[in-house]
Amino acid sequence: MKPFTENLRRQPLLSFLRDELAPYQGRGATTLRITVCCMVTVAIAMLFRIPLPTYMAYIVFQASGAEMATTLVTAIGGIVAVTLAVGLTLLFYVFDAAEPALRLPLMAASAFLGMYSLRVLTLGPITFLASFVLVLSQTLIDDIPSLEQLTRLVLWLWVIVTVPAVVTLLANLATGQSATTLTRQKALGLLDRASAALRENHPIDVGAWQAEAVELIALRQRASMLDSSLRSRAAADTRSLSGLIDLLTLMPLLSADMPSGVRQALAEACARCGQALASPVAVPTRHPTLSAAMVASIPVGQRAFAMAMSDTLDRLAKTIADRWHAEAMPDATPGKRKLFVPDAFTNPEHVRFALKATLAVMMAYLTYTLLDWPGIRTAVTTCFFVAMGSVGETVHKLTLRITGAVIGGLAAAFCIVFVLPSMTDIGQLCLVIGVFAAVFAWISTSTDRLAYAGLQMAFAFFLGVLHDYAPSTELVELRDRVAGIILGNIIISLVFTSLWPSSTRDAIRSALSRAMRAIGHVIQNPIAAPTDARLQAAMSLVNARRLLSLAIFESPVLPAQLAAREPEVAVLANTRRLAAAALVVSSVQPPSGATHDEGTGEALAWLDAAATRIEQGEPLPSAPRRHPALAHTSPESALHEARNLLQTEIEHAAANAV
Repeated sequence: MKPFTENLRRQPLLSFLRDELAPYQGRGATTLRITVCCMVTVAIAMLFRIPLPTYMAYIVFQASGAEMATTLVTAIGGIVAVTLAVGLTLLFYVFDAAEPALRLPLMAASAFLGMYSLRVLTLGPITFLASFVLVLSQTLIDDIPSLEQLTRLVLWLWVIVTVPAVVTLLANLATGQSATTLTRQKALGLLDRASAALRENHPIDVGAWQAEAVELIALRQRASMLDSSLRSRAAADTRSLSGLIDLLTLMPLLSADMPSGVRQALAEACARCGQALASPVAVPTRHPTLSAAMVASIPVGQRAFAMAMSDTLDRLAKTIADRWHAEAMPDATPGKRKLFVPDAFTNPEHVRFALKATLAVMMAYLTYTLLDWPGIRTAVTTCFFVAMGSVGETVHKLTLRITGAVIGGLAAAFCIVFVLPSMTDIGQLCLVIGVFAAVFAWISTSTDRLAYAGLQMAFAFFLGVLHDYAPSTELVELRDRVAGIILGNIIISLVFTSLWPSSTRDAIRSALSRAMRAIGHVIQNPIAAPTDARLQAAMSLVNARRLLSLAIFESPVLPAQLAAREPEVAVLANTRRLAAAALVVSSVQPPSGATHDEGTGEALAWLDAAATRIEQGEPLPSAPRRHPALAHTSPESALHEARNLLQTEIEHAAANAV
């Protein structure tokens, strides 16, 4: 696998698609479930003549997750959202059904509250979906002047969402993968790859592995929703996943010159951790990983790192073993989730995002209303679902949506012209739906870099094929709806790049700044301290890596940003090595009566200054002089090596700052 920075600079399209569309464990089963659920949902819609079968089939894609817990949350959240939206819609109709002057402000207020809640509420997705359905139902008044017919259609909306959500939920509960099993499988895969990397000297993409490990924490939390027996083990599992993240965080400092015997010992310890995790019973731990003779054979300069790696593996093995005794421990259930995010009322970006998205939604609505072209109503839907925090994220989603809409539209046009005219029953229609749904479902199970394109292919295809209860031979409606998608993308791009444009680079710098500050907290605390700082550093690095992959999408709309992208790539790589060095320092206990600050005060001050400089978009400060305390420490001591390692990494980061 190529290093991330090389892939970021130039990754051919075919190579990108090959990586994204490659099979992985569980992908085929997820694709099959989505396909079958789509076919069943379409059959129900056609048999009972339920309105809007397009959205019913598409909701299957939206509700399907990689495991049961995600599907459960999404399906139930969708049902709650549509129930809330239908109730509010009927209430709004009492006041604005005959008053367009009142309807427009209510639509704008609904869109704003939905977009704002998406950013500031932990239950934001539910209120966002309710807002979307509420706004969409308000636009129906223009096409259905009869209040009785309008009310009937709005009541059908509850069925349109609930039927596919229930079908998908039942299928996943019956055949879906457990979040617990998926967490264990992914953790075992990471341990296997880490063990192979320790044995062999080959390039590794630590950033991608670290991102996978960080995702496991959220996956483990979802697993406890369906398995109450896991709640007493929450603390032990969190420590185990934190230990796995620490192991991967240390990997960038692995030297090719490390003695083969030491590498083999570390690899075997890593493999034993995997065996303990996979075992259905507790496995006795073996301590320590490195014997005194092995430690003595390690060259000066690499000893502190090897000992930190050994300590991390020993702790990981112990926390995995402790998991089996968690029932006898005090309740380790995490605290209640807060309703609002920490900066809900202090960060102006939340209000700006909601205002921009609302403006785009209303512009789309007014555009197709003034043009008297209701067929492009999908512009409103596009503005709701394409709006993201930064320009890079928005343009990335825009690109995937347009690409998916074009491909899905062409597939629908092919079926309308060559396939549908010869069809005679629902079974044949379901077969066609199943073939194309399988292709689109496979694409939608890719990573975030491509998955949204699969969703849009499915949506555009269903728009063309399922807009009636008989085979369609008209391409006009398909043309109009694809045109609406393109119009919505154009509007959202103009609004988000003209009003308070939020560059992805700003978000990258913010993430790197948080990582620097968290690294400082790691150094100040021994390795046995709470894992918050180490997790914060890892999560910030993962977020910065994700945002860097999206920064290239700003080049068409913010040309000046692309030329300055390379410094963030270098800072990310250097910060990742600083995080590893910080773990090495914190793993070494200082002498009795001493603290970590005595030999790392200058380093801590530099990290704080570097965090401020990064956030402000300025070059990193010059490296501090080596602390005098290092001169009075035995060169052979692990503490001396660890502090020198940190100083070396700081000097390297400062020297390579642009």
